[in-house]
Amino acid sequence: MPVLLFVVISVFGLNSPVPAAEPIEQQPPKLAKHVIDTHIHLFDPTREIEIPWPSKKDPVLYKPHLPAEFNPIAKAAGVTGVVIVEASDLLDDNQWILDLVEGDDFYLGFVGNVDLNRDDFEQQILKLSQDARFKGIRPRGGNSVDYSDPRVLKNLQVMSDQKMTLDYLARGDGTATIETIERVARKFPELHIVINHCFNHRFDGNLPDDERMAAIKKLAENENVWLKLSGFYQQSIPLPTRDDPEHYLPAINQLWETFGDERVIYGSNWPVTKRAGSYADLMTLIDRVVSQQGQAACERYYWKNAAEAYRLPLQ
Repeated sequence: MPVLLFVVISVFGLNSPVPAAEPIEQQPPKLAKHVIDTHIHLFDPTREIEIPWPSKKDPVLYKPHLPAEFNPIAKAAGVTGVVIVEASDLLDDNQWILDLVEGDDFYLGFVGNVDLNRDDFEQQILKLSQDARFKGIRPRGGNSVDYSDPRVLKNLQVMSDQKMTLDYLARGDGTATIETIERVARKFPELHIVINHCFNHRFDGNLPDDERMAAIKKLAENENVWLKLSGFYQQSIPLPTRDDPEHYLPAINQLWETFGDERVIYGSNWPVTKRAGSYADLMTLIDRVVSQQGQAACERYYWKNAAEAYRLPLQ
């Protein structure tokens, strides 16, 4: 039976009003033992170095987004743990994030950014993984990655051996990036791979085209691949944000059925979510659908699948 699911993310409305900080809105408890948000970004443009993202022209995001703001709004919405995802391709920013949340048990993991083209990739991974919260990398930024390059393949083997997770952005409208990561998943069956933002599908009420869906189904045959259901609002057509479940369900149901109950994961994409509304609004919309699916579906979606994909210390 199809499972209906939603996650809210962001819109591109850069002219939206810019709140000083999100309100703290208490939400009813969730139907899950844990609620793990596996996709937030932390950064501070006021640091002495120039950060690569967000743009200085972005009035919503170009300001500090730090635990002091996120923790209370997320906890009030029922979140019990967090995985941070990189927002910078600067190597030193990996340690900056780990130091930023040191001693805060709310933060269970960090997916960093170490260039897969580096000759010293293994040394950098071994150094960072001395902190158990370092869970893997998301390749992104100015350096493109050729996943057939022998050096890259060697470094992916290092990740697999070290039980790291690879977050992956399947960008573009065709099938090339999906086919690329499918080959990686097949070559490295012990490497955990998490696809971000629903393959960048544009939510216009329609299904992905047949060619793209065929590539997604082939990728999903690899049991070491999970799908992070995120990016709905920022990829909604038309804009501004749509909060009608029926607008998203055709594509979400198909993606959910393709990956199954055990390989879909919750992630918010905060603070990009600010372009659409408050974190509490996001969780309210999620609950409208997920809570109807019963206890087992909520447990898998909110934390069990994330614990497996990122090897989080949850029971």
